[in-house]
Amino acid sequence: MYCVRNCSSSDKVILIHNGALGDFLLFWPAAWAVRQAWPQARMVWAGRSAYTHWLAPLHCEPCPAVLRTGLDRLYIAAPQPENGAAIDTLPRDAPEVLKDWLILWPLLTTLPPITPRENCFFLRGVLPGNPASPRQLYLAALSERGIAGSDDATAAFRDAFATARNPGDRVLLFPGAGHPLKQWPLDRFVELSGRISALGLRPLFVLGPAERDRGLVPQTGEWTAPESLEELEALILTAKAVVGGDTGPMHLAGMLGVPGVSLFGPTRFAQWGPPGMLEVNLDLPCSPCTPDCSDLACAHPRCLEELSVERVMQSLREVL
Repeated sequence: MYCVRNCSSSDKVILIHNGALGDFLLFWPAAWAVRQAWPQARMVWAGRSAYTHWLAPLHCEPCPAVLRTGLDRLYIAAPQPENGAAIDTLPRDAPEVLKDWLILWPLLTTLPPITPRENCFFLRGVLPGNPASPRQLYLAALSERGIAGSDDATAAFRDAFATARNPGDRVLLFPGAGHPLKQWPLDRFVELSGRISALGLRPLFVLGPAERDRGLVPQTGEWTAPESLEELEALILTAKAVVGGDTGPMHLAGMLGVPGVSLFGPTRFAQWGPPGMLEVNLDLPCSPCTPDCSDLACAHPRCLEELSVERVMQSLREVL
């Protein structure tokens, strides 16, 4: 049996990640560290299929159906006995399917409602009172169990996915964010795009389904909506620079080595910022106000609403 206190070796590993793009990219260095520690291990991916493009350097295969069924059954709770006696909530067949596998499961704050298993290792990305980045916390948790982190994870990511980088005159603008209160007002982005055009560069708004659903479509200026994450990656590789808030595409740009300006306020840049980006923050006494956005409910987020176009443009000039 595995022991979660010392998982220094394994020949079969299941990786799970069903979170947002930025959270997945914060986990990628930890997954890279696992592969470097166990180069011969069979590693399978039981996370979002949209991220399989970035699993190639990890030599991670899709999760077989039998294992996926076993993982799904971990959530199935047995009925409570009438006499109130404690029972095992795990189906009897699920442990048998998974018993020879080490399950590495990164999460931010909330553990899934399943019975703890000795061979299931939850990686916590947010700890109370600890402002460290999930990337740092994941690697620290692995280190405690004999899996050394690697300083070359970001370089490995770029070697795998950024060799075709061919920057032109585009400056990509990402107006959306996972939480509406992390968004810089759209009219400021529109004004910024005019300033960028005045420099002889080509501003391009990049929208996803959430941005279009929220009406974050600029009335002036050029915009595009990539159909897949692979298309998004290809677009980012053509950019001279990027501008956006605390959002997944900015993390992807940072991992790919594209320079840019990150607009932060409610969240802490040192904790959630993309690698290699220049932070813009008003440094208000109330900012940051949330460790993970689960309690973000500011009626008037001054940290972003009062951030001027001139301030952002000044930072963008430094990047350019």
